[in-house]
Amino acid sequence: MSSNKRIFFTLTVLVFLFILIAVRLLYIQAFESEELTKAALRQLTKQESIQSNRGLIYDRNKKVMALNVSKSTIYYDSSLIIPRGGKNKGKRESDQQYEDRMAKFNIDRKKTLEEDATSLANILNLNREDLLLQISQDKMVRIARDVDRKVALKIRELNNPRISNEDYIKRFYPFGKSAAHVLGFLNNENFGIYGLESYYDDELSGIAGKSIKIKSEQQQQIPMTKEENYAPKNGFNLVSSIDVNIQNFADEAAQKAYNLYEPDKVSIIVQDTKTAQILAMVNLDEYDPNEPRNPINKKQEEEWKGLKDSDKVDLWAENWKNFSVESQYEPGSTFKLITAAAAIEEATTNPSRVYTCPGVLTDMKGVKISCTSKNRGPRTFLEAMEESCNITLVKVGRELGPERFLKYIRAFGFGDKTGIDLKGEVNGTIPKDPKHISKVSISTMSYGHGIAVTPIQLINAVSAIGNGGFLNEPRIIKEVVDNDGNIIEKFKTNTLRRVISQETSKTLKDIMAKVVEEGTGKKAQVPGYKIGGKTGTAYIASANGYEDEYNSSFIGLAPAMDPQITVLVVINRPKGDFYGATVAAPIAQEVMAKSLEYLKVPKTEKVDENALKEDIEVPDVTNRLVIDAGKILVDAGLRFNTPNKNTKDSSVVISQNPKAGSIVKNGTIIDVELNDPDEEKIMPLMTGMKDQQAESILKALNIEYNIVGNGSIVSQKPLPGTRLTEESKILLKCDNLTNYDENKSEDENSFEEKNSHKENGKNNNENNNKKNR
Repeated sequence: MSSNKRIFFTLTVLVFLFILIAVRLLYIQAFESEELTKAALRQLTKQESIQSNRGLIYDRNKKVMALNVSKSTIYYDSSLIIPRGGKNKGKRESDQQYEDRMAKFNIDRKKTLEEDATSLANILNLNREDLLLQISQDKMVRIARDVDRKVALKIRELNNPRISNEDYIKRFYPFGKSAAHVLGFLNNENFGIYGLESYYDDELSGIAGKSIKIKSEQQQQIPMTKEENYAPKNGFNLVSSIDVNIQNFADEAAQKAYNLYEPDKVSIIVQDTKTAQILAMVNLDEYDPNEPRNPINKKQEEEWKGLKDSDKVDLWAENWKNFSVESQYEPGSTFKLITAAAAIEEATTNPSRVYTCPGVLTDMKGVKISCTSKNRGPRTFLEAMEESCNITLVKVGRELGPERFLKYIRAFGFGDKTGIDLKGEVNGTIPKDPKHISKVSISTMSYGHGIAVTPIQLINAVSAIGNGGFLNEPRIIKEVVDNDGNIIEKFKTNTLRRVISQETSKTLKDIMAKVVEEGTGKKAQVPGYKIGGKTGTAYIASANGYEDEYNSSFIGLAPAMDPQITVLVVINRPKGDFYGATVAAPIAQEVMAKSLEYLKVPKTEKVDENALKEDIEVPDVTNRLVIDAGKILVDAGLRFNTPNKNTKDSSVVISQNPKAGSIVKNGTIIDVELNDPDEEKIMPLMTGMKDQQAESILKALNIEYNIVGNGSIVSQKPLPGTRLTEESKILLKCDNLTNYDENKSEDENSFEEKNSHKENGKNNNENNNKKNR
């Protein structure tokens, strides 16, 4: 092909291609320009989220319990001191010159690091030497986190190019551990975890805003383009029913119980009796919501050493669990109030009705129920409640019958969630159908065993007794308000139903007042006020039956006849003393006394100053069973403590301090030392006991025994305090010796008695008699 033809062909192709491109451009301009423009804008448009301010949480008096604070993380980059560089070949730097230059650099670098470490350590209150070691690494390191805004501003004033900071907003709880299980906390994504932070997360969070800008590849806003901003909508604030002062009273009392008895848990709830609003809620040990993943105490700190975060997930969850709403327990004698309420409302009993307590109930195969009250024989129902007589309450429960009893248990809110505004609430455990309630079940349920409740259920039910018979829904939040104080939502008292009449309510308040005035609740007395209450001491159930561990509790109305507050104290597995009368009641007394004074509730009762300063002669409890020793000391107005870890029903007091006959003040703690029945068996003092009660104790000793006659024990061999061996034989003589032949020896009589026994204890399937005082 000639040269001209090639040129012509090439030009023709180029013209053709130009025409195609032109046509395509015209087509795009006419039909696709809008879509391509949008696509380009989409690539250049950057949308940034603007965080909304989370709402605050207040107590009922508008004291801030949860707020947002500006924090900073401080970084240091030592590589920015002076670029090291290599040997300068351009200037023909000799080896010696390079070494000299680097030596000077290292001296200057060290001096700079030391100066920076000094400045930072002074501002951040850190150890200078530790900080110097940290920043000497030739890289960026984090030297401090959660630094307050004022401190961060001081660091910025240094104008040091090696120091940088990252600012952020963090949730802060100014009262630390106080009410931690009520408030909850936030996770790393600022979502509420547990407590009010979780339950009201939507209300608190608000709606994030956004900023829309058109930026270049270098992330610079393109000139002549418009920036669009959509302001965030801040979260609403919560006004809670918590009173930080009453919360503080409960915190201090719980800590006192924790220090005295070293329990696993302490739960205290204070509720407004009339409105069901929660004024305080404590679950010791509390975690710190500011650092929720830290150990809650020194013991846990030791146990967690070496554990990875992945190993702590379940441990964290256990720390964050709110015992007051998420755990259930057998309430023991505090539940007798529910039995009494049902029976009085149904007119199957009344305070003056007389019942007879034999001391031990044995009309159920394989089951014995003991009464721990000191008196036996006839007593009124009022007296039975004062003394917390199990057997009387069993009779009352049986008279009610399964259907009526279960009806009232449900009516008082047991077996269902209360509706409190906290997540994780459990139902508790009650029989589903009266047909499933056996004679044994109704007997034990009547004094608070064989049934499981939550602390919030129990206090709410007793508030219904105190307020005239109305079961209300418990609440923690009173109002939802905006930043201008406008009420968005107000929560009024939600009455679920009437459970008992006004008349029954008054009768029960009279009974509760007598329990504190004359009965097991004496330690809850508050000078100047009539207090109503009920104590409880319940064995803790396990997979293998009942352990020798207890929940000690007290539930109180203050004042008794026109209650302003209801107070519940539950102490889980206390060490040493375990009676609700001596462990929980004094703790509740402290909360009630301080709260009544703070609330300016008028005093109505004359204060007996002499009674408060009463001197007491310490009784002799040596050689007595621990349960008997405890009752004697409690009845005398004293408390007791034992260092023994392995305490059992058959444990015997081998020494006491102060000694018997000493004169001490009311409420003094008596230290008692017990034997360990697994290592050494000691013959307890048994005279005065009923034969059936004595028999149940002897079976636990696994020693051959014989009981002559029936009724009360009047003599025993061997004597109290005697060390027992496998060869020992125990002989007890009762006051009723109908078949006793004086012409025969004691041994002959004892083995001919119908009450003769030889027990090894291994085949004893009877359930443990449960303590309830």
